Amino acid sequence: MSTQDLDLWLERAGDDAVRQAAADAGGFWLPGFGLQPPGFGGQGLERIDVVLTADGLEAFDVEYARALDRTIDGVAVRVLPLERVIASKRATNRPKDVAALPALEATLLARRGT
Repeated sequence: MSTQDLDLWLERAGDDAVRQAAADAGGFWLPGFGLQPPGFGGQGLERIDVVLTADGLEAFDVEYARALDRTIDGVAVRVLPLERVIASKRATNRPKDVAALPALEATLLARRGT
């Protein structure tokens, strides 16, 4: 089950490293303006949602310290533990997040062997 996108939580969006990462991926960084949130543009980057605050979670540095090291398609990334993803989706309470909760919770139970 997928919510159709990838959420990328950034501690701060103004870093030159963010712009460079977008350029390295063949796209560009949109810093946001007014009510328009920041994000990425370009082929293949349109399904990445940039998050600057995360409902139901602690401060970025606390959650980053809890994050797990994973390699996806040869790229090292840090990902939130599934328990933290579930906590955030519960707190956000958007219909698409609520719809994803049963599958995420079932996955968590299966991983725990219960």
